[in-house]
Amino acid sequence: MNTSYKYILTIVVAFITINASAQRDSTELKRQVSIDRNLDPSVKSANKLNTLPTIYTPPVGSSNFSYITSAPQISLDHNYLGRSTPSEVGTTIDFSKKRGYITLGAGTHNNLDGAVGYRVVDARNDRLDIFATHSSTKADIDYLNGSKYIFDDVKAKYANTVANLKYQHLFDMSLITVDGSYQNMSYNYYGNSFYPKDETFFPFDVSSRQRVQIINVGASARSFIETEEGLKYRGGIRYRNFKSKYGFATDEKGPKGGLFNFDIDLHSEFGADKELGITGNVTNQSFSGVNKDIYGADAFHGFTNITASPYFNLTGLNWKISLGLNINSIFDVKTKFLFTPNVIAETKIYEVNTIYAKVTGGVNENTYIDILQENRYATPLSRIEYSKTKYDLTIGFKSGVISGLEFDVFAGYKKTDKDHLYIAQSTYVPDPAGEPNERLYLANVGTPAYANIATGSVGGVIKTLLIPYTDLSAKATAYFYNVKYTDGYVNFIEKEVFAEQKAWGRPSFTFDLSADVKPIDNLILSLGYMLGLGRKAYLQDRASAKYQSVKMKDINELNFRAEYQITDWVSANFRLNNLLFQKYELQHGYPMQGFNFLGGLSFKF
Repeated sequence: MNTSYKYILTIVVAFITINASAQRDSTELKRQVSIDRNLDPSVKSANKLNTLPTIYTPPVGSSNFSYITSAPQISLDHNYLGRSTPSEVGTTIDFSKKRGYITLGAGTHNNLDGAVGYRVVDARNDRLDIFATHSSTKADIDYLNGSKYIFDDVKAKYANTVANLKYQHLFDMSLITVDGSYQNMSYNYYGNSFYPKDETFFPFDVSSRQRVQIINVGASARSFIETEEGLKYRGGIRYRNFKSKYGFATDEKGPKGGLFNFDIDLHSEFGADKELGITGNVTNQSFSGVNKDIYGADAFHGFTNITASPYFNLTGLNWKISLGLNINSIFDVKTKFLFTPNVIAETKIYEVNTIYAKVTGGVNENTYIDILQENRYATPLSRIEYSKTKYDLTIGFKSGVISGLEFDVFAGYKKTDKDHLYIAQSTYVPDPAGEPNERLYLANVGTPAYANIATGSVGGVIKTLLIPYTDLSAKATAYFYNVKYTDGYVNFIEKEVFAEQKAWGRPSFTFDLSADVKPIDNLILSLGYMLGLGRKAYLQDRASAKYQSVKMKDINELNFRAEYQITDWVSANFRLNNLLFQKYELQHGYPMQGFNFLGGLSFKF
């Protein structure tokens, strides 16, 4: 932790120095400040009903694909019941007329969803926003193939409440933001234990709620006059303190610690067609209060990643290119360095066609908070270790030659070392002497199996506005994998147990379709469809006392949403989810909600 404090002190001094140098007088500032309005109650023109919402991922990208990496999603906030985030709450009322909002929703499976927010200060140079969201569920869900095991169904519990405070001030030449939040998330490990029906001893707790608390504070600054020549900058500093209630058993304290981030981007233009810059980032994760006699010396080892990425951008009449390099210094159990390309290029043909290519790489940090968003049921026995994407290549062709119709075809290849795959396993280890243990353990956690994975992909996207009153888009992608298992610093599963080398839990094909229809001014109808094929899982089956490979059920889901603007200050929405009544899992053993619906009202004032 002493190292972390040195980082913080050094960077705070540098950050204050940058801000102070930017506060010079300027008579040229004549336009209104432009702010990312987290509180803005205006709805997107078409609120998508994708099965899995967009979530934060590390800069290089999460280790799996979007719907696989997300946690098993059972709540309003995460299970296609919609998110009442401030940007998706109301309709299209100008924000200057409405400074606050309230949204309320309820539905089957005890699903609740709500949000509230208010812009306390709305002056030319100052913004102060207070806002909060809540989502929760307590659903009775049937296990897939439950008749084989000790339980047929389970109650899935989840609740997430986040309170936020954000202040922004515009100086003459810079925009300063200070924010803070408190998050309280709770959930039970309801996943199937894979214990046989005749088992009389059941040492698992599938009812008690894990509780995670995160305190988040940060500050950032950026130069405001982007058109003025000279050095421009963006930078920020952030600290998040996290604490979990349970470890591997419900009488064992969970991990806690802190996550510190500092990032900066310095750049300057040379004429109208050249830009030179460098971005930098420091991430430090530390854990405290961990009993190393139980968890092992390296299970919660501290981690620091220092990144520098110089770049040079060139723009021509019908082309542009960005030449960059990512340089990573990684301080973990072992100190390592990584150099990866960061190159983006594209050229236009007849203005409506574009050929593009991108190759990048870097470190996937897989911090505690990254993994909480990726899979909250990941093992509490250790951290998930970082991985290194040596290169991630994408090439493609986009065309809009027909007005109202666009398409994009692409192919990619990515190589990631020490990637992680989740294996369904329990934290319980039987006593060698066969004595019963009165402690209660977690029945199904995502235990990491580390592997070097090469991923190839090919696919296409099509979008059209040619259908009257309709915005239609579809995307299809096929994936191909080459997997070679490797060791982490802490191994829970030996490589020898795997009879197959597969990318467990990841799809071979995905398809997404969304259609938004506006038949009249005050009504928006949305349809979303998602398909995921070819997933396999690896699990520890207590009935056979062996690890085994199983085929996961395909994702085949259809959702519908309607929203109607009643007056300028109130709107109503209604959502029908999983209209095909499909039963499937994202993480093996964690079934998703079946058919469900939710209705709600949104108010602006």
